[in-house]
Amino acid sequence: MQPDALLSEVERQQKYLALLPEHYAFPLFNARQAVESQRRSGYKDTAAAAREIVDNAIEAGASNIDVIFDAGRGGSGRRYVSAVAFIDNGSGMVPEMARYALSWGGGSHFDDPSFIGRFGFGLPNASINQTRRVEVYTRTAANERFTMVYLDINDLDPFGMQSVAEAREAELPGFVQRHLKKSDTSLDHGTVVVWCAPDRLTYRSPAHLKEHLLDDFGVTYRYLLHRDGHNVTDRFAAICVEGVMVEAADPLFLMPGTRLYLPPEEGGANLVEDLTIPVKYAADAGTGEFRLTRLTDQGEIDEIGDGPVISTIQVRIGRLPVGFAVGRKSRSGPTTDANRRFDIRKSHRGMSFVRAGRELQTVDVFPRSVQDVASGLGDWPLLQAYAYHWGVEVRFGPELDDVFGITNDKQGVRPIEDFWRVLAQEKVDDLVRREQAWQTKSREKKENEAVTPEDAGVPTDAEHAAEAADVALGKRPKVPERHLPAAREAAQREAEQRAGQSGAPVDEARRALDQETKRRRNRLVFVDQEHGPFYEPSWNGAQIQVNVNRRHPFYEVFYADLLKSATGKRPRAALDLLLIALARTELTVEDPDMELWFSAQRKHTWSPFLDTALRDLARRMSSGEEPDDAVDVLGGEDERPSR
Repeated sequence: MQPDALLSEVERQQKYLALLPEHYAFPLFNARQAVESQRRSGYKDTAAAAREIVDNAIEAGASNIDVIFDAGRGGSGRRYVSAVAFIDNGSGMVPEMARYALSWGGGSHFDDPSFIGRFGFGLPNASINQTRRVEVYTRTAANERFTMVYLDINDLDPFGMQSVAEAREAELPGFVQRHLKKSDTSLDHGTVVVWCAPDRLTYRSPAHLKEHLLDDFGVTYRYLLHRDGHNVTDRFAAICVEGVMVEAADPLFLMPGTRLYLPPEEGGANLVEDLTIPVKYAADAGTGEFRLTRLTDQGEIDEIGDGPVISTIQVRIGRLPVGFAVGRKSRSGPTTDANRRFDIRKSHRGMSFVRAGRELQTVDVFPRSVQDVASGLGDWPLLQAYAYHWGVEVRFGPELDDVFGITNDKQGVRPIEDFWRVLAQEKVDDLVRREQAWQTKSREKKENEAVTPEDAGVPTDAEHAAEAADVALGKRPKVPERHLPAAREAAQREAEQRAGQSGAPVDEARRALDQETKRRRNRLVFVDQEHGPFYEPSWNGAQIQVNVNRRHPFYEVFYADLLKSATGKRPRAALDLLLIALARTELTVEDPDMELWFSAQRKHTWSPFLDTALRDLARRMSSGEEPDDAVDVLGGEDERPSR
C-alpha cells in the first residue's frame, strides 16, 4: 500500500474507508479516534487537569480532599509517580451515576449551574489527558461496598460506538488503603479517582509534582480553601497534597490569612479600587441580540422582556509597593519572600477571572486597537514589565457564563465586547492606566538610571562607527529637499529647548547645536511614546536622530537587558548601529513612495509583530522552570524553585 504522501486526496479517503468494518453505522463519534484526539487538547499542565477532579469533589460537598501518589523506582533508583489518587469525602455517587460521569456530557448540573460544575466534561476529559486508564471508586454510605467503574483507552474499539462498562464492587487500590489507614480515615462516603500509570504528567518526580499542585491549587481555590476566620464562601474545603495542606495564595496579596500576605501598614499590597458593578444580560427588544449593560435603575428590569440575568461583577485592583515582589537574580542565592511573591506574579500579570470562587485564567492582552477604542471598549495600557506589580481581579457567578465565554475545560475566558464596555463606563481602564503610570513613576527613575545610557553630548561607539563607515565609503547622508523644512524646524525647536534649560540666547544655543551636529551626525535618543513604533527616525537639522521607544517591548524585553548586562556593551553597540542603518535608509531614500513603504512597514508590520512576539517571548522565558516533558520516566529529577 502506498504511503499517504503518494496518494491523491480521493485515494487517501478510499484507503481509510476500507478500514471500516462491515455494516458500519457511522456514529457521531468514533470512540478510539475521538478519545485519542481529545487527550491531546485542552489542559496546559497536570495541575490544570487535576483541578477538574478537585472541582467535582468540592461540588459534591467534600470538606476534605487528599491527593496522593503511588511511586515506583526506575533503573537509576530514582522515584517516579506511577499513580495519582484523588480522595474526597463528598456525597459519593450511586453506581449508575459513576458510570454516567465517565461519559462526556455525563454531568448533573446542566439545569442548575450554580457553582463550579456545569458541562459534564471534567472527569473523563481531564483524566484521559493525563493517563490512558482512569478508575473511579465510590459509595454513598458506610454500609455499602465501594463500586468501581473505569475508562481504559486501550480497550476501546478503533471504530464504532463504545459504552462505559457496568459498575462492579471492588476493593480500593492498595496505596489508597494504606493512606486511609495511616490517616485514620474511614471514608464512609465519597469518591476516589485514580489515574493509573499516568503518561502525560508535567512532572514525574513525586516531590516536584507535589510542589506543582500545591502552588497551583493555592491560587486557583483561594476563595474556597478554609482559612481560619477568613473563609469568604459558604463552601470551603481542606485540600492536601501528599500530606501537605494547600495554603491559599492571593496573586494580588490583598487577602488576610493567605500565603505571603503582609498588611499594608507593614509594607504589603494596597487595594486601589474595589468595585461592585450591577449588570443585566438580556435580549435587546429591537434586535434580539443579547447584550450586557450596567444596571442603573431597578425599574429597568421591567423594560427588558423575559429572562433577563441580573447579577454583579466585582472588580479589585491591587498595587504592589516597590520591593514587595522581586525577581530572582540567580538560582544559587537565597530565596526571599519577595522572590516567592514575584514567582506567583509571573503567571498572573494582567486581569484574573474568578468564577464562583474558582480562578479560571489570567488574561494579559486587553482591547487596544484604534477600532476597539472607537467602539467604546476602553483605552487600556500595554502590559510591560511594571505590570507584574499591579493586577486586576474580576469575580462573577455562573449565571454570567455566556458573557465570559467559559470554555468546557474551565481554563479560558472569552469575554464579549459588552464586558469591556461596562468596565470602560466604570472607568476601570482609566484606573488601570493611572496605576501603570504610578508604577512607572515610582520605579522608572531608579531602574532607568541603571539601564538608560546618559547622553553626554559626545558620540557613542555605534555613532562613531557609523561616521567612520561614511568616511570610508565617501558618502555622507544628505537631507532630501522635501525634508528640509521639517529638519530646520526640529533643530530650531531643540535649540529653543536647550536655551530654556541653560538660560543662554537661542542663537547661541543654535550655533552650539550646529557644531555638535558636525561632530555627531547620527544620534540615538530615548523617548516614551505609548502605542508608538519601536523606533522613529527623524532629521534634527543635518543630524539623523533615532528615537528608541521605551514604551515598546523592544526596549523592555530586549534593549534594556543589554544595558543591564555586564557583557552587553558590544551587542548593544551593534544593535545601535543596526538601528542607525535602518533609520538612514528610510530617511535618505530618494523615491517618496519607497520612503512611505519603509514607514508603513516600520509602523504597521515590524512594530506590531515585535510588540506581540516579544511580549510572548518574555512571558515564556519568565515563567520559571519549564516542565521536563523530555525526561524519561526512569530518568533524572526535574528542578523547581523553592516555595
